[in-house]
Amino acid sequence: MYISGKDNQNIKHLCALMSSSKTRREYGEFVIEGARNCIDVLCEGARGSTDVTALFYTKQAAEKYFEQAPETLAEKCGCKCFEISAELSQRLSEGRSSQGVFAAAKMLHKSIETLESGGKLLVLDGLQDPGNVGTVLRTCDAVGASGAVLTNNCCDVYNPKVVRAAMGSMARVPLYIENDFYKTVDVLKEKGYLNIASVINGGKDITGFDFDRPCALYIGNEGSGMPKEHIDRCDEKVTVKMCGRINSLNAASAATIMLWEMFR
Repeated sequence: MYISGKDNQNIKHLCALMSSSKTRREYGEFVIEGARNCIDVLCEGARGSTDVTALFYTKQAAEKYFEQAPETLAEKCGCKCFEISAELSQRLSEGRSSQGVFAAAKMLHKSIETLESGGKLLVLDGLQDPGNVGTVLRTCDAVGASGAVLTNNCCDVYNPKVVRAAMGSMARVPLYIENDFYKTVDVLKEKGYLNIASVINGGKDITGFDFDRPCALYIGNEGSGMPKEHIDRCDEKVTVKMCGRINSLNAASAATIMLWEMFR
């Protein structure tokens, strides 16, 4: 099916998912944009690990980015497939340079109660910047983290900015959402995880900390870090020692350093 206008019902639904967290929650779907991101999620869908519901692509994108026909990938995923005009693709991207590929998929997160014991997790405590959250998820994918937990009302993990920054990693990193911070800590303790708070100072040096056990590393809010009462509920504290004149790191940068040490 070829679509050139925004009045098409499938395009209206796609736009609503892109712009409204309420719509995303109502339908349990989110949008992936970009050739690499969409092809990654389609491959995960073909393996059965992601439920892709629709694929939208331009003729130019099909010729430039796809090694096999988009219809073939869509058929493997069991999702709907639409060719769209280049003009519509650009309008959907709201002024950004568009690669001409979009996909809709079912939300990926699970309840924290379903998390299995063992492994190493990253817990995001109140992170609000979508770019930071997406970057951290990509780093979790790179190091092989067992999963990422979002707690204390982090930003919407299905925000298009998060999805773009994660670069396809959302389909590969198990996601868990539990807004109640204290429940998060308690559930992880019950499952045998050591809860480790990252703090600006006063914690054990990250380079000497023993991560050789099931553990969950907590990264706090970009501006204020972790609240003291949250830090106090954790079992341990760790710090990235700095030699320069700054006294703190960007949340995504701190998470990257700590995850590297965690899996070194």
